Amino acid sequence: MSTEAAGEEIRSRGFVTSFARGLDVIGAFGPGAGRLTLSEVASRAGLDRAVARRLLMTLVELGFAESQGRRFALTPQVLRLAQAYLGGAGLDRRMQPALEALANRLGESVSLSVLDWPDIVNVARAEAADRPFRHALAVSARMPAHATASGRVLMAALSSDAARAHLAAPLPRYTPHTVTEPDALMRAVAACRDAGFAVLDGELEEGFASAAVPVADATGRVVAALATSSHAGRRDAVALRAEVVPAMLATAREISALLV
Repeated sequence: MSTEAAGEEIRSRGFVTSFARGLDVIGAFGPGAGRLTLSEVASRAGLDRAVARRLLMTLVELGFAESQGRRFALTPQVLRLAQAYLGGAGLDRRMQPALEALANRLGESVSLSVLDWPDIVNVARAEAADRPFRHALAVSARMPAHATASGRVLMAALSSDAARAHLAAPLPRYTPHTVTEPDALMRAVAACRDAGFAVLDGELEEGFASAAVPVADATGRVVAALATSSHAGRRDAVALRAEVVPAMLATAREISALLV
């Protein structure tokens, strides 16, 4: 929702509209929109051109954006915002050796994801050294939470009320196997919570299965999901459950020990 539209809602007394609009401007950039004109930024952020221009100029002066003729682009300085989150959550480079060891053991790519409903967002990944990965997902890639094993695990970490609140809006169906009905999803989330892991078979893409386990911090709070996926020709859902999940649970415990 753009800040202009959000402005119609009741805000707290501490809400800073200009700051929210600045975040909307940063959010206007993304895949396929790396360099935007002022008009494009204003349109994508839902802002007046004059407001968008002042915010862009502020970001340029702070080093978070740069001007390239008529177009603007974000700079690597924006990554400081992501680093602040990852460092605060403990999901930093300390995790990488464990992820790489697991990827090489499984012969599959592995990732750490967090919940940003309706998506999960990859915050770290590793690939097996001896296997080409033409479809490996990059860090910051998003996938639908309801159709992924990571999403199932992260939803299971929520209270039942919070999880059900996410399911109020209709969810897209990606394959005939995608679970979209709220009650069925709630049962699947409860089963995941009881089992301590999730294995999904063809819910996001036919012929692919995925597995995920929770990663908790020192207080027991789930902060991420550790996941992998495989084509059925290599490992099907049954093999993931029997062969892969135990190794993932061990790695999750190793990562959790670092989150102090």
